Amino acid sequence: MNTFYFGQALNLASLYMIAGTGAAFSIKSGNLNFGGEGQIYLGGFICAIFLSKAQTLPAAVAIPLSLILAFSASGLISLISGLLKYYKNADFLFTSFLASSAIIPIIDGLITGPFRSKTDNLLATPFIAENFRFASILKPSSLNASFFIAMILCTFFFILIYKTAYGRKLTIYGISPRFAEFSLYNNSNFVFTSAFVSGGMHGLCGAFSIVGTYFTCHNGFYSGIGWSSFSTALLANANPLLMIPSSIFLGFVTTFSNKYAMYHNFGFDMSSLIQSVILIVISFTLYRQEEQHHD
Repeated sequence: MNTFYFGQALNLASLYMIAGTGAAFSIKSGNLNFGGEGQIYLGGFICAIFLSKAQTLPAAVAIPLSLILAFSASGLISLISGLLKYYKNADFLFTSFLASSAIIPIIDGLITGPFRSKTDNLLATPFIAENFRFASILKPSSLNASFFIAMILCTFFFILIYKTAYGRKLTIYGISPRFAEFSLYNNSNFVFTSAFVSGGMHGLCGAFSIVGTYFTCHNGFYSGIGWSSFSTALLANANPLLMIPSSIFLGFVTTFSNKYAMYHNFGFDMSSLIQSVILIVISFTLYRQEEQHHD
């Protein structure tokens, strides 16, 4: 197996794990977050701009700060949908998708306008400094430390959801908000925290894309990552620990199907086709389980 493509598949899997954990968190809360792509884009943009302006800071300070800012910015965008859900009973899925659709062209405009790099012809922000970049651990691929960080995050969220009182209450709220209300749970807490964390994890995915893979926020880098991450969450049945094998599986499917399509000069996106089939099969299985549950 080619070392480059093997490493690229694992690197892509790390991004799926991080964003997929955010998607799983939204699924557990019952408020599906369909704004992942815009949130990933925003997190990557914030991270890239901050690191390009913070060259005097040591990496041990600048990188954590950039991750926090990316998490917070995307979390706040998602939190807007949570507020609309709680106070106006607006559909979270719909508003999160609309917010994502709105933020993407704004970032495109900023990248092609005032924040575009002046030193090259890319539609991208300036490259971050070398000392802010995660080094490759399997050259010549982009595989880096974010793969191990992603697995740690998956483990942390597994413990949070399945081993804590908050996680158990969140799951109950996601299954039946009315029952949670009758049980005197603070439902606003679950709406707001799940929205913020879900959006934040997508933003974190965007930030890790910058420091570990692209080293700049270029136009459209997020494309496909959000929806593929949601597919991994469905494939893992919203279990963060199962997100690890499901992300690796989808990472290899995406990478090697694109490789095959490129080598054989296919005129269509083969990986998206395969992912669509997988998503349909998963959705059909979930639908059948839901029907049996109601019966």
